[in-house]
Amino acid sequence: MRRNLIPGLLKVDWSDTQRQNEFVNSVVSALTALGETVDYDYVCAVSGSAFRTSFSMPSVTQWHHGNYHVINTPPIIEHTFTMLGYRVSQHLRGEYEADSRLIMDSIDRGFPVITLEGVMNCADACVISGYDHDGRVLLGYNPFMYVEDDHQEVPDDTGYFRKSDWHNGFFANNQGRILIIEGQCAKPDKATLFAETRTLIARLIREENLVPGQYNGLAAHKAFAHALLHYTWEDNVEPYLNVMCNYKQYLDRQYAVAFFRDHGRDDLAECYAQIAALSVTLGQLIPQDFSAKEMFSDKDLLRPYGEVLLQICAIEENILPLIA
Repeated sequence: MRRNLIPGLLKVDWSDTQRQNEFVNSVVSALTALGETVDYDYVCAVSGSAFRTSFSMPSVTQWHHGNYHVINTPPIIEHTFTMLGYRVSQHLRGEYEADSRLIMDSIDRGFPVITLEGVMNCADACVISGYDHDGRVLLGYNPFMYVEDDHQEVPDDTGYFRKSDWHNGFFANNQGRILIIEGQCAKPDKATLFAETRTLIARLIREENLVPGQYNGLAAHKAFAHALLHYTWEDNVEPYLNVMCNYKQYLDRQYAVAFFRDHGRDDLAECYAQIAALSVTLGQLIPQDFSAKEMFSDKDLLRPYGEVLLQICAIEENILPLIA
């Protein structure tokens, strides 16, 4: 039974309460293993993740706790690696043998793999650091590896999760993807990086739909606020969990500030400093610990949260002409 792994990858978990983005943490972990010096704050901004907003359309599902998943803002994926100087290929879930071979070949080359929409249940992104039993078991990191309801396999001796039957379940039901880092390419110079990232940011704010069934950008802010004030529910856990998951998108706004300052755009940095402060207010209005479930029984108590969402929306709308 073949086994191989890349040792010592950075953990991907939720221990840092300010850096919760699974995709960004997975990219940092993978590229650090390849010898790159990158950190969450920079990758979050240059990838466009600090500017994404996604919210499900009610015709598809009212409460979609995966709104924050990068699969809902696909232009971010290739842009991230291009800006960091790497070529990446994306592979939709296919036949098991082919998918297993893709992952094993990459690990054998010394390149970690990132999977989207799996292979861990509920995961936005997993960093895959190895395999066992001829690829039938994958090893890696993801925050959900510590959630017993989602994953009960004993971790590997290395500390990585062990995931059997990884090709089925969540990965199959959510049309998972495999990201293979093919190798390095020329990094864009600073001016080109900023110009291309600005183009992406404008798209992430302006375009109403990037994937079917999801509002994007300004439309997503408005849909989120509308849902809290107009949807009906019997169980307060559903909307509360949705708020907590969506908050991850607003939490990342803080990393836009240093990015714009570094590129000489203090005007945009000031705008995002305002948004970052409003995002802090969101976390204060509805704590991220299920301690305020009673709020969801009274729409008037949710109104201030919706108003802050619309304030953030208004600032980003005013930012668009400055970014273009």
